[in-house]
Amino acid sequence: MNTISKDQSIITQVAAKIAADLTPKVDDVQINIANWLLAFDATSDALLEKHGMTQLDNQSSDEQNLQLVQQAFPNSVVVTQSTAPQWAQQQTQPQTQPQTSGFQVRVKGKQHGDIPAWLNSECAKKGVTEVWDNRDGLSVNPKRPWFKSTTSNDAFWAPKSRA
Repeated sequence: MNTISKDQSIITQVAAKIAADLTPKVDDVQINIANWLLAFDATSDALLEKHGMTQLDNQSSDEQNLQLVQQAFPNSVVVTQSTAPQWAQQQTQPQTQPQTSGFQVRVKGKQHGDIPAWLNSECAKKGVTEVWDNRDGLSVNPKRPWFKSTTSNDAFWAPKSRA
């Protein structure tokens, strides 16, 4: 039986939560499990290595892991330590989808059209990561919020146009 320290246990739990948040949800349970496993392995290895609790033996396995993660998460950001700012040790590559400061809100349930850029910035200000898309009901009730947070009472309307 392998025994891990309390610190390793906490890091493993955090890695599991991060992996769950990174995993795109699809209807196929097996694909969800495989994607989570890839994200968990990459996340836990990175966190444990950062805290000096494990050593990665060869460079080729790192490159293979990077390719697997990029296949599972096509919108993921590549982080390199050699080119990163010293305080963050991270560098982001340009995304294929426009994002506001690297933040993009998730829509729970049915999404009714493209996510407007103003929503990402407003959600980032309030710390909201997931919203309901209410735009389908605006014709019946135009005062209804366009988007509503799934975890708080925050509501979001389109910015008023300056005429």
